[in-house]
Amino acid sequence: MTLADKPEFLLISEIDDPRPVVGELFQRKFGHPIPQWKHDLVAFVRTREGTLAPMSYAKFMPFGSVILVGGCCTDGRAFAHLDPAQKDALAASGSAMVQLLRYGFARFADRCDGFFGYCGDARAWEVDLQAGFEPTGHDKLLVHWRKPINDQLKRGLVAMAQAIGPF
Repeated sequence: MTLADKPEFLLISEIDDPRPVVGELFQRKFGHPIPQWKHDLVAFVRTREGTLAPMSYAKFMPFGSVILVGGCCTDGRAFAHLDPAQKDALAASGSAMVQLLRYGFARFADRCDGFFGYCGDARAWEVDLQAGFEPTGHDKLLVHWRKPINDQLKRGLVAMAQAIGPF
């Protein structure tokens, strides 16, 4: 699946201030406010009424030659805005989060050697793998390499990301 598989009712955008849009969702999922680092991506669904409802959120944080992907969450309440055909189309595309992560990988690909994610939830882990992340061999740490780099540099970047801890 690619970005071309994204359902037309799903809109993904970087926003300059996520707090009014997904601040409550983030607080509910993580127990604290959204960190102030940039870049914030939101996947919206177009409702039957034509409005946009936020469905998924992720933060892409530049850190040296890599980007840390964190704060990934989906608001299950947004599914109430979808009709059965839209729910089927979203499932067939992977999910809103799969599409959001792939969008972020494409949008920021020229800015890094790879993307790191830290995931402690089994269901989210599967979504991350579907989007293109792969295990690093370290508990909860995932990577998505964007370009060929040598194994020594890969090991160093993985060690750096592992040393950061949860992000």
